[in-house]
Amino acid sequence: MAHQGHEDETPMLGRSVTFTRSHAATPRPPPGQYQPATSFLSKVLGTKVAATGRVSESLDYEPIQNKLFYDRMKSRKEGKKKLYGYTGHTLAKMLVTVSTGFITGVFAVFLSKFTSAITEWKLGVIEGKSWFVSFLIFWLIGSALVSVATALVQYWAPASAGAGVTLVMAYLNGNHVPNLLRFETLISKFVGTVCAVSAALPMGPEGPMVHIGACVASCITYIECKCMDGGIFSIFTNCFSCFSRRGHDFNLKEKMKILDEIVSDSDHREFVSAGVSAGISAAFGAPVGGVLFSMEEACSFWSRKTAWRCFIAATLSTYTIQLMNRSAQHGMIAFTGLRAMENKDWIMQLPFLIVNSGMAGLLGAAFNSFRMWLWKVRAVKTRHVLRILEVIGLVFLVSLLGHFFGWAAGMCKPFPEGWQEEGYGLKFNCEEGQYNDLATMFLSSQHHTIIKLFSVGHDDTIDVEEDKYTPPFSIGSLALFATIYLGLMSVGAGLAIPGGLFMPSILLGASWGCFWGLILRLWLPAWNIMPGLYAILAATGVLAGVFRSAISLVVLVVEGTRGIDYLIGVILAVIVANWVAHHIHHDGVYESELERIGNVYMLRDEPPHRLFTLTAEAIMATGVVGFRTITPVSRILEVMRTTTHNGFPVFADEEPDEDGGGVSEVPSTKALVGLAHSSSTPDINNTEKALTSGRLEGVILRSQLLVLLQRRHFCDADGRPIGRDYSEQQELDLETEMRTFFRRYFTHARYISATAQPLDELKLDGVHAGSTTLDLSNLYIDLRPYMNRSPLTIRKDCSAARAHQVFLNLGLRHLLVVDAHNHVVGIITRKDLDHAAGHGWWRMSHMAEPPQNKLMKHLRGIGSVGFLSRLLGGGASSSAAAAADENGAHAENGHGDAEQGHGGRH
Repeated sequence: MAHQGHEDETPMLGRSVTFTRSHAATPRPPPGQYQPATSFLSKVLGTKVAATGRVSESLDYEPIQNKLFYDRMKSRKEGKKKLYGYTGHTLAKMLVTVSTGFITGVFAVFLSKFTSAITEWKLGVIEGKSWFVSFLIFWLIGSALVSVATALVQYWAPASAGAGVTLVMAYLNGNHVPNLLRFETLISKFVGTVCAVSAALPMGPEGPMVHIGACVASCITYIECKCMDGGIFSIFTNCFSCFSRRGHDFNLKEKMKILDEIVSDSDHREFVSAGVSAGISAAFGAPVGGVLFSMEEACSFWSRKTAWRCFIAATLSTYTIQLMNRSAQHGMIAFTGLRAMENKDWIMQLPFLIVNSGMAGLLGAAFNSFRMWLWKVRAVKTRHVLRILEVIGLVFLVSLLGHFFGWAAGMCKPFPEGWQEEGYGLKFNCEEGQYNDLATMFLSSQHHTIIKLFSVGHDDTIDVEEDKYTPPFSIGSLALFATIYLGLMSVGAGLAIPGGLFMPSILLGASWGCFWGLILRLWLPAWNIMPGLYAILAATGVLAGVFRSAISLVVLVVEGTRGIDYLIGVILAVIVANWVAHHIHHDGVYESELERIGNVYMLRDEPPHRLFTLTAEAIMATGVVGFRTITPVSRILEVMRTTTHNGFPVFADEEPDEDGGGVSEVPSTKALVGLAHSSSTPDINNTEKALTSGRLEGVILRSQLLVLLQRRHFCDADGRPIGRDYSEQQELDLETEMRTFFRRYFTHARYISATAQPLDELKLDGVHAGSTTLDLSNLYIDLRPYMNRSPLTIRKDCSAARAHQVFLNLGLRHLLVVDAHNHVVGIITRKDLDHAAGHGWWRMSHMAEPPQNKLMKHLRGIGSVGFLSRLLGGGASSSAAAAADENGAHAENGHGDAEQGHGGRH
């Protein structure tokens, strides 16, 4: 069509659109991907086959340094300071950190109070009943609780299942997990954890508290409150909009301007890290341990600023708990009745302590092995009813085994001093003034049982009249409980209900340690052997065997128990248990969970040894798709529809040769105008060479392109604006929207931005200006003011290990590989580094698919370099290599499989 004048184009070009919010967005699956049924019955019962598409994306930690960025920084520097020389950004970040710590502490207090109240009410209902009636009531109450919790997970917030620590770790490593930190996930996590712990399932609140803290930090950061808009009536009608779904009307003035400056992925990462510290410190009452846990286990990026935020949030969460719950001032799992051991006692009992810790490590490794084996018989995540029945079945097992063995093997013992006042101990089939030790361990509060096991001391359980040692739990009951509880823990891990493994691991270790200590007490009555101390050290050992933590675990246990006198024993237990568990089962619970998920690419802090033998050229993806500095809109739409890439290099139009005369083989924008005009949809194959090579000018993100298309920011072939007038404020607002794109749209489901849905909502295909259909090939976008002018690059002969370090330490999403002339020859993304790392015991997730790499493809065809081919291909079989070549060729010719292309969905 002929080029239209400005007067005809202005009505269409001046009208922008607003993308559908990610909360309700349901993109169409790619061709060939399973599409679940949408009937009412299938929504209730679930489907047999789960969707197979990858939905995780990488986060953008690198700031976009373009012309508008420098203009914004200059205006901020020259602008008027609001408070003692500050603009308010620092204060806003501090308020977010403080609020995160305080609110997380409030969640911890209410979680503890609700759990205790429901547990006490449930135990009061079954008190005095026959064992069969008690079993039915216990099961029915527990089933009702877990049904509510599992229904919330399956139908409302699937990301709230389990402890959530693993996915939070993946998020802080650079993977955006859909719906992980939504407000709905926070509520479902809190309610589900209360129900799971109150139903006496082998689950605890510590892991969920980590997820809750991360959700609190994210919700505060992304808050958009409109409560005060529209008068008094709107305060009530719009109040829930502060946390729930946002409205569909876009108005920049309604945005909280101060939050626009602190919603970058790098700042959000710091707030989530602080939330993790606040959550774990609230669970254990250990602020320093919470900071160390965030540093050692959760965070892949650490700095002094991050440490400071974590410490403030952790301290405030613990302080909030102590203000609202006075009993927490003595430690969350503090004990009584133990005495400090002398040096000679430590030396004399050292062999027994090593056996105690080694057995704890065995229990931790056995739990990880059983849990992984049970994955084979789990119901598919989309089978809603089956997933609910699985949890109800676990409640049935807990109730049945607790009542049966309490009736068959439990021993009736007189209440120790203080137990009845505290409401601990079940009378179950015993006379007045007595309790059943085995039924108490199975059916009572796990938290109180752990404290009682830790408190089994030297002289607090001696029967003065009979002059003999009478522990509160018999040796046989402890052995039976530890054996059965190990199986129940393994069954409970992986169910569709919120719940953590810290508390069950501590209870399992405490029961074994107390059992071992009581045996030693009988064998060596003259020695200063305290079973409670063995329980503490064994609990620490099981935690080490399950989670493979070290420094943070020592501090968490010491702070949580207030047992600084036993620091040497705790350190010994962690070392021995970690060593034993590692030689039996290499993976800890977090690593094996990531292996099971297989949807995120977790990069280790240190590059694997294999990367030291490779170069960047060997691991990069080739055939990089990019744009000219001024590109036709039709070309941009075609590339965005046929790929799911999130970053595109921008190539220079013309480039002199080394001799200074002539130009390179990369044609200029002028040379491409005729080709662009020849068809409304240019042929990609004809321009492939021009679009996959050239001197690098910058990088443009998919989110930036979507904003430019959404705002109809078009120009002609020479860069002159069409349908709009230049405005400096409009450019700054455009830069703000680009920078905060994922706060405004697709906040919790970023993968939707890489689908066709946003492009369809733009309604650019076949648009009209008056009575004339516009030809998009006559419209261009000037990328120069918006592209990142300082993208990180490496030379193709650089070590792959150095590429790994640069990528992770700088928080990159795209690492371009260039030659000596700054020509782009490839790109490295998170997926490419994951695949290049190969296999090993250290691997934390499934190995990614191989990238499209012409070097690897050619080497596989040469018989004399078979060893090098296997080295570059990660030891893949010939069939896998052939499949990779086929996929790579498909992506190269038609941009078909986005997982091949240039590093896949990055």
